[in-house]
Amino acid sequence: MAQAFEELIGSFMDDLYSAAICFTLDEHLAEELLQEASIRAFHEFPRVQRRADLRHLMLALLVSTYLQRRRRQGHDPLAPDSGLYGEVEGTVPQQQVGQFPEHGTPRYRLLLNWAGHFWSQLDDGDRLVLWLADVERLRHRRVAEMTGLGVEEVRARHYRARRALGQGAARELGRRAYGGVEA
Repeated sequence: MAQAFEELIGSFMDDLYSAAICFTLDEHLAEELLQEASIRAFHEFPRVQRRADLRHLMLALLVSTYLQRRRRQGHDPLAPDSGLYGEVEGTVPQQQVGQFPEHGTPRYRLLLNWAGHFWSQLDDGDRLVLWLADVERLRHRRVAEMTGLGVEEVRARHYRARRALGQGAARELGRRAYGGVEA
């Protein structure tokens, strides 16, 4: 059973590790989180019917483990937020947005570095919701089930995180394309 579990889980461990890093913003914590979720998944493994079910179970356990750890540390990433439905300030007019840089160019690498920095500036809960909705491609209802949030709160957090990330990228591209700062 252990070998079958390792073979199945090994095929998507890199994806789950990426998710753990994006949740925790720390490689060591991500490894611990993934290890704890893997142990929990191993105990559930006899009930798993398909490979996709195991991946889904692992993702759900990863999210659950992350939230439990953060709450034990005295920080609830999904605590109610007074500005939850508020607008993100600093809207950039559409005409100021430059063309997205080509893959591998210095501007592309700069934008990726900036995106990584900005990702770390997002609220923990918004980052979690954004990852689940946009990277994992889960519907808001499923994200709500995994996180314990209401569907409307998931939608609001998803909107806010996407908008903040998009506006930051637009500012960065616009500044570089129109501000005379070419890399």
